[in-house]
Amino acid sequence: MLLPPYVKEYGPFVALAIVCLAGMFIDVMDIDEAQYASIGLEMAQTGSYLEVYHRGQDYLDKPPLLFWVSALVFNLFGPGNFTYRLVPVLVCGLGLYATYRLARLFYPQKTAYLAALMAGTSYSVLLANHDVRTDTMLMGWAVFALWQLAAYLQTQHWGHLLLGGLGVGLAMLAKGPIGFMICALALGTHLGLGQQWRQLFRWQWLVAVGVAAVVLLPMGVGLYTQFDAQPQKLIEGERNTSGLYFFFWKQSFGRLTGENVWKDDSDPFFFVHTYLWSVLPWGLLTVLAFGHLLTNTGRQVWRQWFGSSIVNKENKEEKNRLTNPPEYLTLGGFLLPFVALSMSQYKLPHYINIVIPLSSVFCAHYVHGLLARPGHRAWLRVAFGLQWLHVVIIWAVGLAVALWMFPLANAALWAVMMLGLLATLYLGFKGQTRFQRLILPSVTSILTLYLMLNAHFYPQLVQYQAGSVLGKYLARQTDFPLNRFFMLHRISGDGKDIFPNTVDFYSGDERPLYTHPDSLLAAVGGRPAWLYLDEQGLAEMKQRGQVTILRGFDKWHVTQLTPEFLNPATRLQVTNRVYLVAFVPGGRPE
Repeated sequence: MLLPPYVKEYGPFVALAIVCLAGMFIDVMDIDEAQYASIGLEMAQTGSYLEVYHRGQDYLDKPPLLFWVSALVFNLFGPGNFTYRLVPVLVCGLGLYATYRLARLFYPQKTAYLAALMAGTSYSVLLANHDVRTDTMLMGWAVFALWQLAAYLQTQHWGHLLLGGLGVGLAMLAKGPIGFMICALALGTHLGLGQQWRQLFRWQWLVAVGVAAVVLLPMGVGLYTQFDAQPQKLIEGERNTSGLYFFFWKQSFGRLTGENVWKDDSDPFFFVHTYLWSVLPWGLLTVLAFGHLLTNTGRQVWRQWFGSSIVNKENKEEKNRLTNPPEYLTLGGFLLPFVALSMSQYKLPHYINIVIPLSSVFCAHYVHGLLARPGHRAWLRVAFGLQWLHVVIIWAVGLAVALWMFPLANAALWAVMMLGLLATLYLGFKGQTRFQRLILPSVTSILTLYLMLNAHFYPQLVQYQAGSVLGKYLARQTDFPLNRFFMLHRISGDGKDIFPNTVDFYSGDERPLYTHPDSLLAAVGGRPAWLYLDEQGLAEMKQRGQVTILRGFDKWHVTQLTPEFLNPATRLQVTNRVYLVAFVPGGRPE
């Protein structure tokens, strides 16, 4: 296939951008994404940027960067799916560029190109560009900071140091001290294993710390005034709550020490198996690359520390190694945070996204070595086998979605899928180079799959997110005052909760939520109202007045998919029925 060089080089990234753009129009999803979007909307409406509130209550969980940028964009362009995701997706794009530049500091251009491509086409990164949480910007700013600080080590230019400090500060504003720890662990490992001890104690690092501190200052002021200066406040059942202590210690490190109350039953190897699908279609290849990284690093460290006298000075490869010392940055930045996160008492799959750019760098370096050296033919055949296994899995999932889970009727999207399948097969068997035959079928497969997911699967899925469907319905109403709308939350657990955040976001304002029918009845007073409630709430309110069902919804917690829900034959057996009703207090029950 004869294509212009610029199409071959930029084509995959253009396709990646199109896929991500399609995902920016999907409804925000409960719980986390919808909560963050609704906090941003509340911030835009109240103008309270330093002190963060959620549904009128003090909020102390995540740092405010995502709320700040979404509130600012909402004020400029209005609230919506696209505007909420605009800045985080751009920051993720910056992170991919930073991945390329970071890899380019140590490796050839082809390796850096592949590293950025692998990071951008990893399943979890594609997911993070429409299910936008704090981790989307954390990943982008952290790898940007790491690139700038590594560039400073090589060039000693102050600009890199200052931008590195800025990146660290923004990464911490995105999700806390983990943004600093990633950079510290990566650079510390690189300098320590490389015996660059003096670099570890340069006073110039304090300048970067100072820049990060200035970036964090507004958040620190807000935390102090909202919490530390008001010890009488009752926060999660406790008084004397320090917002500063929570941010700099308890929320992150407290998950290791047990101070943080968040716990689950995940095992210590949770992220090991999670990582395989998080970086699909590169999961098994990353395992091979990591094994190579460990053995190669051990060999390099041994030679550098103990065996320099036996190094063959005439060997050109060894001479090049001595002139350009190996990098240990990706090893420390990947392995140490991976171990620390695995020791946490509370784990979710997206927590591991922050190390995907680093694993992409050492995986790209490994693949480049396989392709460049004839002596690695056996391992190259293994790599081809693993990648075709990924391709088969991806297309099996895609066809299962399109033919069975949510049957696809859009002819244009079917045409795109068939073109993607043909391109996958052509590139795999007729590609001009081994790079094309090894890498591009995987890229084509995952991007085709995710375009179908963003354009078809998720739009179908969010029809079972009753809060967003109801919120949009309420926003269109002109014949009923929305100040007479109330929510009653009775059934909890297993995804059956009445989530208020999507209702708030899509209706345009905070809607009252009650947890007991008597308190709801008191708030309603003696006038008619509209209520959003579940089966139990419906039965209880029928005992307190006249109820007329206006709409019924089959509700599911859309970020917790199960085989029973995905199976059309059993889907309605596991969904939760919820209702919008007209209620007249004291009226005759139906």
